[in-house]
Amino acid sequence: MRACVIRAAKELHVQAWDEADLQPGEVRLDFAWGGICGSDLHYYAHGRVANSILREPMILGHEFSGYVREVGPDVSGLAVGTAVAVNPSHPCMECDQCAAGLTHLCRHMRFMGSAAHHPHTNGGFAERPVVLASQCVPLPQGFDPMLAALCEPYAVALHAVALAQIRPGASVLVTGAGTIGSLVAVAARKAGAGRLIVTDIAEPALQRIAGITDAETFVVGSSEADDAAEQAIGEVDVVLEAAGVASALEMAIRRIKPRGRIVQVGFLPPTAALSLSGLLIREVTLVGAYRFLGEFDEAVRQISAGEVDLGPLVTARFTMDEAEAAFAAAGDRSQNVKVLLSFGT
Repeated sequence: MRACVIRAAKELHVQAWDEADLQPGEVRLDFAWGGICGSDLHYYAHGRVANSILREPMILGHEFSGYVREVGPDVSGLAVGTAVAVNPSHPCMECDQCAAGLTHLCRHMRFMGSAAHHPHTNGGFAERPVVLASQCVPLPQGFDPMLAALCEPYAVALHAVALAQIRPGASVLVTGAGTIGSLVAVAARKAGAGRLIVTDIAEPALQRIAGITDAETFVVGSSEADDAAEQAIGEVDVVLEAAGVASALEMAIRRIKPRGRIVQVGFLPPTAALSLSGLLIREVTLVGAYRFLGEFDEAVRQISAGEVDLGPLVTARFTMDEAEAAFAAAGDRSQNVKVLLSFGT
């Protein structure tokens, strides 16, 4: 079969890849659609994501859907031909975090498309990926598996919003209108946010999310624009920081009400210099959000039931033979939110 493989920074290849025999509990899929994530872009641009460094060729991709092609031994409840969304998490189920029910914080997590361990954990961007049956969430008959490729990032958004504890009618600020920030805004609106505000440096991204969620939007990125935005925003009950830059978190601290709640969703640079005194003098709660728990199944349910329309966030589609162009498009935040890949027909 063919697979989208990263060998080192800027070395992306669609190449032949050996297929493995199915082990107990596994299924083989026919790949349907996959979304290019920020971590895929980091592997492509830098050959690493933080301390996860490429040491061998690895199949990319952890946002994807497919059709069951073959079931292995000890698999029940999944029929050949069933369309599924794939949860890329594979926790060990033995560590203290798994025992506490916090499987997303598993100390030995094998997450698809990740170089965190050696040998690496291959992702799903292959013609016939093999996954555990337990990772597959069936989709309703006739549902377009293209949108199911957004279940994983939407689950991240749902988890962050759950941690935000949004009360009905609460004022909510989302900093960053990239893929995750946009999905967080969608999830926050569905969770009952009253006044919803989104900030970003890119006007097209703000226009897009305003059309989807009816959010107030403000362009930031210069001292003049930041001052004007903050004056208009005032104080808010909840902030979800999805930009992953120090200035956005500092704005969140300035804009949060006393005893308000900030959820850090975006990854901050390790050298970020921050002024956190505002947390103390307002007794603000700052909590991190990482991946998801049962929100993956809820993401599948909401998307497949049509409770949220994420279609407008799919801004480009490519075949896997156009992978280089797809990654370039995904890296252009001025034009794109979610870029999807398929192997074509």
